[in-house]
Amino acid sequence: MQLTLTRRGDYVVRAAIYLARAYGDGGYRKIREVADEMALPRSYTPQILNLLARAGLAEARAGREGGYRLRRDPAQVSLREVVEAADGPLRPDRCSLRGGPCRWEDMCALHPAWEAATAALIESLQATTLASVAEVDAALASGRYPVPASAHRLQTKRGARSRSLPS
Repeated sequence: MQLTLTRRGDYVVRAAIYLARAYGDGGYRKIREVADEMALPRSYTPQILNLLARAGLAEARAGREGGYRLRRDPAQVSLREVVEAADGPLRPDRCSLRGGPCRWEDMCALHPAWEAATAALIESLQATTLASVAEVDAALASGRYPVPASAHRLQTKRGARSRSLPS
């Protein structure tokens, strides 16, 4: 099962992490700085930052000293707010069974379980602050964060190694 952000969601989260790391100095960050540091497409970064601004999470300032910065302390911004700035409310917009053997007019048999899973995801994202995500990002960059054995990229590397070893 794929449980990932959209491309736009990914870019918005990355931009928000960058602005969170820069929050303490009160300065504005240029579009090109955000794009270069977070490996975002320069041509799309203004739209990404504008999504954060429209959601009330960032503010823009024109001019030589301008750019973007967070409006609130990253410790007061939930990851849910950031994700929803990109992709809208985190609610399923269609049946999880994709129109399969649904015999009910208003909902399918999977609905209660899917609703509970959605609520748990929303609760987790609401409880996670942008500051904590930025801290993990900084710790990963410096090699101080322990990568769990369940990490998806670690799993991929292990799988590639095991396939390439002779039996």
